[in-house]
Amino acid sequence: MVGFDDGPVGQSKKALPPAAGGSISGHRALLAVLLFVIGVAVVTGVAVAVMSGQVAVAIAIGLVGAAFFSRVGA
Repeated sequence: MVGFDDGPVGQSKKALPPAAGGSISGHRALLAVLLFVIGVAVVTGVAVAVMSGQVAVAIAIGLVGAAFFSRVGA
């Protein structure tokens, strides 16, 4: 049966592929860069705290960083 959205002789229109508008989203790229910077900051903070002899602070920074990254995918 030919409908209004069908092409000539019942041929349906071809849909654009999912990545036709561009496969890289600027918003997601910005979030990826932000998460990378946060990860580097956590690792650097833990390393500096351990080298300063403040193991308790390093553990606290590590726990906060782990808690943050455990909620990123949810």
